[in-house]
Amino acid sequence: MDGPANGTQAPAVGAKCVTTRRIGGANRPSTSELVHIDPPKTWGVRGTDGPIRAAVDVLVESLTDSRSRLTISVDFTGHGIGKILVPLMVRREARKEMPENMAALKQRMEES
Repeated sequence: MDGPANGTQAPAVGAKCVTTRRIGGANRPSTSELVHIDPPKTWGVRGTDGPIRAAVDVLVESLTDSRSRLTISVDFTGHGIGKILVPLMVRREARKEMPENMAALKQRMEES
């Protein structure tokens, strides 16, 4: 994230972060931008480069004093070769990965 990532500064709309993923045997960086934020309830990021760009929106709803509902919406847009890859495989792979990702997040939240 541009600016300190150590929690000393509140994230703001327009902040960017670079994520490196291993795709096809190579490390590939992609940049995302924070497009909306209303902490701690909601935030969203959009990919700004590369052939496959994610749009992620997060909503945290308080249910009780000790329980919350987390909703994460993810979609992708393709640019160049990504226009072919998104409908053929990217969305399907993301759907397969999400249950494991959500279980890992739940475990981390319950441990803290």
